[in-house]
Amino acid sequence: MRRRVAALDLHPAIRTEVKADGGRVGVLLSVKGNGFDPQDCLLARVSPGATKVWVPSRIQRMPGEGGCTVGNALDPAPPPH
Repeated sequence: MRRRVAALDLHPAIRTEVKADGGRVGVLLSVKGNGFDPQDCLLARVSPGATKVWVPSRIQRMPGEGGCTVGNALDPAPPPH
């Protein structure tokens, strides 16, 4: 998976993170935010027979909320209230 992400030839400002957990792989693509506005990120989870790609909700992407993490790609946080 790391080789596939690297082969995308993304802009250097896009940070990538890949983490395997059992039979699943989480992927994070993000760019550095300004510390005030929602972080820009894209999450993906790949497992046998299933792939899911999404952008966390705005509130989850706010600084300090943890929505833009590879951990959230593997185990998504519940939607905000």
